[in-house]
Amino acid sequence: MKIHFKTSSIFEDILPEGSKDDEAMIEVDDGSTPVDVMNKLGLPLDEFYLVILNDTVVPKAERATTVLSDGDTLGIFPPLKGG
Repeated sequence: MKIHFKTSSIFEDILPEGSKDDEAMIEVDDGSTPVDVMNKLGLPLDEFYLVILNDTVVPKAERATTVLSDGDTLGIFPPLKGG
C-alpha cells in the first residue's frame, strides 16, 4: 500500500529520489505501523520525534501498534533544537 510521507529538510536524504518539498509517496507493507516506517527509513527509534498521522499526533507509546491504511498521511519530524 502507499502512504503520503512528510518530514523536514533535515531528513531529505532518507526520501526516495524525485521527492519534492520534503514529501513523498512511499510503499509500505499492509499492517505497517509508524515504527515500521521509521525502521524502513533508517530512523533511530531512541530519538524524540513528532509523529503525526492524518493530522493527529501519535504518542510514542502507540507508534508500534497504530496500523496505517492505504492513502494515510504520516509525518515524522525531528525534535527542534536551538540555542
